[in-house]
Amino acid sequence: MKHPRRSRCFTAGLLLFSNLPLQAAFHLPTIVISASRTEQTSIETPASITVIEQDEIENSGAQNLQQLLQTRSGIQINTLYGDGSQATIDMRGFGPTAGSNTLILVDGRRLNNPSDIAAPDLNAIDLRRVERIEIVQGSAGTLYGNQAVGGMVNIITRQPEAFSADIAAAIGSYKGREGYAHISNRLDSGLAYRFSAKRRISDNYRDNNETDRNDFNLRLDYQYESGGLFFEQQRVDHYQQLPGSLFADELAQNRRQSAAAYTGDFSDTETNVSRIGLQQQLGLYWSFEGELTYRDNDREFQTSFRTFPGSLATQDRTVKGFNPRFIGVYPMAQGEARVTAGADLERTDYSLQTSFGPTGLDQSVDAIYAQITIPATDRILVTGGFRHASVDNQIESFAGIDQLDDSESVGALGVSLQANDSLRLFVRVDENFRFATVDEHTNPVFGQPVGLENQTGISHEAGAEWSRPGLSAKLVIYRLDLENEISFDTSGFSNINLDETKREGATLEGRWQIHPDITLGGSLTYTDPRITDGPFDGNRIPLVAARTGQVSGDWRLSPKWNLFAEGLFSSQRVLGGDFNNSFETLPGYGVLNLGSQFITGPWRLGLRIDNLLDKQYSNAGAVGFDASFTKSAAFFPAPERNLWLSLNYRIE
Repeated sequence: MKHPRRSRCFTAGLLLFSNLPLQAAFHLPTIVISASRTEQTSIETPASITVIEQDEIENSGAQNLQQLLQTRSGIQINTLYGDGSQATIDMRGFGPTAGSNTLILVDGRRLNNPSDIAAPDLNAIDLRRVERIEIVQGSAGTLYGNQAVGGMVNIITRQPEAFSADIAAAIGSYKGREGYAHISNRLDSGLAYRFSAKRRISDNYRDNNETDRNDFNLRLDYQYESGGLFFEQQRVDHYQQLPGSLFADELAQNRRQSAAAYTGDFSDTETNVSRIGLQQQLGLYWSFEGELTYRDNDREFQTSFRTFPGSLATQDRTVKGFNPRFIGVYPMAQGEARVTAGADLERTDYSLQTSFGPTGLDQSVDAIYAQITIPATDRILVTGGFRHASVDNQIESFAGIDQLDDSESVGALGVSLQANDSLRLFVRVDENFRFATVDEHTNPVFGQPVGLENQTGISHEAGAEWSRPGLSAKLVIYRLDLENEISFDTSGFSNINLDETKREGATLEGRWQIHPDITLGGSLTYTDPRITDGPFDGNRIPLVAARTGQVSGDWRLSPKWNLFAEGLFSSQRVLGGDFNNSFETLPGYGVLNLGSQFITGPWRLGLRIDNLLDKQYSNAGAVGFDASFTKSAAFFPAPERNLWLSLNYRIE
């Protein structure tokens, strides 16, 4: 909900800026929430943000977040099956642990699991419900805390504003089928509603990889003169067969097969999310925002090891959250000062039952934080922030009950300079942290407590953003130093704290609107993540490409017809678990994707073709043990050429 007083605001020493060339050309304001955890426009803060708007999402033809985000600078996607499930977003080079070091939010609600290492479910968000996506480059330890280490993605969903209804159907490769329906409206009384339902089924690229997903979403809003209320309810039922990895000889024989060891492996998950929130103006300068969230996730699964027989297992987690905050905006001679102060309170009950025995967790994560942005001059902004967080873990296993409690405090400081109407410069220092999860605190096979140290770090970053009507460019360089980085050692089947690690890198991106109907874009990203102490000193972090790049073009052939093309490149990577860097590498690859939209009246016809040139490659791989218990390279083959055709009918 937009408050009547949402003027030019500045914020957050740790999050972002957005400046899209089309907006520069047409002077459209960009709404951004991630920088201060509240809605604001015209942000110029000491950090970098990219905003993907709704029309850009639709023009790309992307069917899921994986397809949409894999083209963005500074982002690498590690995916096991290529359908958006079992995929993780990696920012700043974390490889296997990216799911715990990149924070994913939906309207400010965490998708990450604070209790265990399960990656966020990227397919929990249907892109048809998305208004925009805000991508934060770099750590956000002060404003968002635990797990906001490499960066953050905040997915902002559409709020009901007027009557509309959609019905859609789609078909695609591998017997893919989808049905979707939506209705929304805002009534004169101030009450608004939005309801959507979707079902998607597919055999997917590989054998033993069938998926069946049902998704239901309800949102109710009520706005009044000084604020508003909302309620959200989501239910997701997701069944998926798990084909596992393939060794090199199996890959050469048939890259679509599922090895016999994984026959019968599956995951069946039921998720329910309830959320209620309040926005209230408190006089002239202050406002209050807060949300209560309840998320229940029940999973039944079987995952086999090649050396161990598979057996049925269950995993249940309940997460309760309360996130109140106060936002103050004060006029000053040079501009506006902004203060954000709040708390993040989380309670998690977690239970895992496998053939190795039970594991239970009762966890509390509590944090308080504050952030202030002050205009030193009419062109210089200074931002500082502080957070204190504590975690209480009571872990139960067959070895007994262990209490593992700890706390961390972090700070941030940044300066932004608007050099002229076209050029903005910024520098910032941001501290970050990550608490170990129950999976990491306990040995994954035998369940006995390990008691890892907290992961802590500090990020140094500088950037320049240049923008003129129809043309923009951005350069960001950074260094991220971590202590006690939490990772997994495949040689000993145990979670460990690495010695000191360092990540250095740079991203360069630009967009050029060469014609009112043609826009070109491209980016290059360099990432150098290394272990800088201990037995692996000098070695690269696994599953992180040193160089990635993309080029894209968007051509509006007519008022009704749009064509989109993108090319992606990734250099070779160290296999997951290979901290010695002694195995063969995961080869680099390049792919070409196409998307097209044709709109006539209430009808929209969409086509998406991925991997147009039919490239055979693997997006993920790791060192594993074969039947003789010898360490060997294992791969997750990516889909070859595949397409998706959709038809949508909208009533407004």
